[in-house]
Amino acid sequence: MLRHHAAKLLCLLLAAPFAGCGGHLAEAPAPGASLAGAWRLNPTTSDDPQKVIERMRAQALQRMARREQTAPLQPAATHHGGAHGAGSAADSQDGAQQEVFDPGRHLDPLRNSQMMHVLAAALARGDHLTVRINAGQVVFDYGTSARSFTPGASSVVSAEGGVGDQTSGWNGRDYVIRLRAQMGPNVAENYSVSADGKHLIETLRIGPAELPVVSLTRVYDRTSDAAPRNLPTND
Repeated sequence: MLRHHAAKLLCLLLAAPFAGCGGHLAEAPAPGASLAGAWRLNPTTSDDPQKVIERMRAQALQRMARREQTAPLQPAATHHGGAHGAGSAADSQDGAQQEVFDPGRHLDPLRNSQMMHVLAAALARGDHLTVRINAGQVVFDYGTSARSFTPGASSVVSAEGGVGDQTSGWNGRDYVIRLRAQMGPNVAENYSVSADGKHLIETLRIGPAELPVVSLTRVYDRTSDAAPRNLPTND
């Protein structure tokens, strides 16, 4: 028994960006597993996305600082003309010194981050989630948008930076969605229900890409509230 638990823990610790050891995603869940129902995000028991974003921003600033500090300075232009030339050289030297990294003169370092774009899109789906499981289909309905998946299937879909290969299916009692992007960060989502059936747990993993891996866990409680409806779309 101890050996079994140790192997399972090792599997979790060494898992690559995609959830689940072995890699195979099934068409049907383990007996008794079901994510179906209406759920509402519980921000108290979930990770704070703002803390995750601030950590990403700090990492981006550190990388920008290292890049600018190690970048070779451009040679100063040669000037002639006595005192005027000396003054120009001094000005050039001052200008070179001013190239040291200054966070205040930069825009948001996450503005062009592909990983941030993926995270922002996930957060924008909203706090309500209804999961419907039909024959050969799993639907995640957020009220304002819906995502439909065929367990065990693979497809080419739109992704950050272009397109990517998407696979999804059941890993025991969990539903897993994997996206391997051609030009952007890989993304893995894992959905599971707590042992008492009262909570839906979503784990989102992005990257690594321009930044280290980002992980966000969101916990939903069962609810009888209807999800808002406003211009539903599909993605």
